[in-house]
Amino acid sequence: MRKKAPPSLPKQTTAKAEAAAKQKAILHPNYFLAGIIILVAFIYSNALHGNILTFDDNEYFSNYPEVTHLAWKSIKGFFTNYYVIMYQPLPVMSFAINYHFSELNTFPLHLVNLIFHLANIFLIYKFIKLLTGNITIALIVALLFGIHPMNVEAVSWISARSSSMYTFFYLLALIYYLKFLKEQQLKNIILTGLFFILSLFSKAQAVTLPVLLLLLDFYLGRKLLSKKVILEKIPFFLLSILFGIITLMNSSTMKNIAEGMLISYSAVDIFFIACYSFVFYLFKFILPVNLCSIYVYPPKNGSLLPWEYYAAAILFLLLLFLVYKARRNKQVILCAGLFLITIAINIQLIPSRLFIVADRYAYFPYIGLYLLPLFFIIDVKEKKKYFFNKYYPYLISLFIFYIAFFTFSVVKRNLAWQNDISLLSDIIAKNPAVDYIARAYGNRGLAYEKLNMHNEAISDYTEAVKLKPDEGRTYYNRGLAYLRIKDNISALADFNMAAKIDSGQSLIYSSRSQIKFMLNDMEGTIADCKKCLELDSENIDCYNTLANVDFSKKDYISCEQHLTLALKHKPDFSIAFKNRGLLYLQLNRKADACSDFLNGANLRNEEAIQLYNQYCK
Repeated sequence: MRKKAPPSLPKQTTAKAEAAAKQKAILHPNYFLAGIIILVAFIYSNALHGNILTFDDNEYFSNYPEVTHLAWKSIKGFFTNYYVIMYQPLPVMSFAINYHFSELNTFPLHLVNLIFHLANIFLIYKFIKLLTGNITIALIVALLFGIHPMNVEAVSWISARSSSMYTFFYLLALIYYLKFLKEQQLKNIILTGLFFILSLFSKAQAVTLPVLLLLLDFYLGRKLLSKKVILEKIPFFLLSILFGIITLMNSSTMKNIAEGMLISYSAVDIFFIACYSFVFYLFKFILPVNLCSIYVYPPKNGSLLPWEYYAAAILFLLLLFLVYKARRNKQVILCAGLFLITIAINIQLIPSRLFIVADRYAYFPYIGLYLLPLFFIIDVKEKKKYFFNKYYPYLISLFIFYIAFFTFSVVKRNLAWQNDISLLSDIIAKNPAVDYIARAYGNRGLAYEKLNMHNEAISDYTEAVKLKPDEGRTYYNRGLAYLRIKDNISALADFNMAAKIDSGQSLIYSSRSQIKFMLNDMEGTIADCKKCLELDSENIDCYNTLANVDFSKKDYISCEQHLTLALKHKPDFSIAFKNRGLLYLQLNRKADACSDFLNGANLRNEEAIQLYNQYCK
């Protein structure tokens, strides 16, 4: 007997199933994740053409020749040297690769920073998804990480690449550790260790990873004192100790700590400053306004810190008490631990730096703070559905407001990192008038001078002198600015002050000798040149100035000797070629004169070119 065919589904039911499948495909989390990455790329696009700043950026390319000459030898040097008083071989290598392909083109430098940030968004999504099993939470955390204004510094500042690089490898280590816990495959714990090492090679802050692994063990219900867990963590802790020692072995780092210690603060002050630092990051997480690249240490009013430092201590201790009270809630401990463990290493318990906190330090630690309110909302949704449903529209409105506010803030904050003047102006505007701000005024003065805005530069140097009158470099720089606007008397006064404060700098005497020569003080000129050469026997400007004095005295033999000495020390010193050519013309040695004029012309000295065309063609 023929079997009866099963009845076919109604067309309407099939259409509904197809529509549901299509809707599910449209709402696939990968599309949301791609949208987040596109949004973040868009809001950071105005940072891609920022300048190389004198705020550390230039040091990598001007102070370390190996960064501009990529080779196997230089790669070895990246792993055996310190750069800008830090051990960070992988970020420095990435700068060298940037320079090898595009030299000082700033677009690729910024683009690499942005790519690391976008990659970190993807990795955070993967990490949170593995950790919580909740795709919605993972997407929201990835979004908040991508657009939080506190992260601008780690992305838009070229020198802060180490923050996003260490986080990249740090997240990979965490992801593979979670995979290890799930699958118990040896390759995953090996990959965890490999990515941990790469993170350590990017920035010292990665040393916190072993403690974070224990936090994950606790959250996922492992026995922390079991033999297996202890044996797993020993290699990680040993690596942390090793890289901690490597970091502290840098003599420049120790010198920076020793010389920069802010001894005006007592142990009690330091306690309140540390509490304030924690609260600062918590406050900026909720309301990231008035952000700055430098937050100076607070000036004291007599023996007291500003009132907010004492208030912050009360608030921080209260928050710690609340965390302790919630110690049985693993979600609270996870979130608090993610934040506190990774931010604590950046708290200045020895106030030896010129800034108390930094935006980039919150780059990874905020992950814990992104998670905490989401866990709370889910808990409320499950336990108090009526309450949740009642306030759900307000919650969505608040979320949309934050997204819009964060997005706008990132775009605006990127503008502060565009160039030296915008950055230093931001620092000056947002900090109290303390010694460090004198440096900001001084550096902005230098930036103005590069643009030939000498009066603006002089104004900034004057402000710097008011804040820090014992800084010889500021007087010297202002003297140069006066020299460029031909105010020789003011220039001489500033060089005199610079020499009085810092008598061991040859450049001060070199510049002052030129002023004295223009003021016809020949004895003073000779005295300054001799002092300059005592300090720096290869100062070519002093040899040239002495040659000018000799020429004015018609001591042509000595004049020739000084110019020849200058060229011995700097064979491409075009001014010396031009001046010696003039000397040879005076001595009727036209062939020698033309030879020197030609050498100067080949070095693109405009006067030498004119003299060669006038006398030698």
